[in-house]
Amino acid sequence: MPSYRTLVRRLSVLGVLAGVVHLLVPSRLLATARWGYDRVLAVEFAPRPNAARRVRLIGLLMLVAGVLGYRATDR
Repeated sequence: MPSYRTLVRRLSVLGVLAGVVHLLVPSRLLATARWGYDRVLAVEFAPRPNAARRVRLIGLLMLVAGVLGYRATDR
């Protein structure tokens, strides 16, 4: 089993990648959510006008958290 440090680093890298995706293609993520809600939950997903901006904000937070998590394991 990998060490705690390795696990934190892997999760941090995944967080950074997810953050980048949220920053670059928020409309694609919203379209995927719309499709998933329709197919899996059988409900209508209607994002509000500023949804893409909020998705980018979440992406920025994920990016910062991933970098901080990765750097925390350097010590």
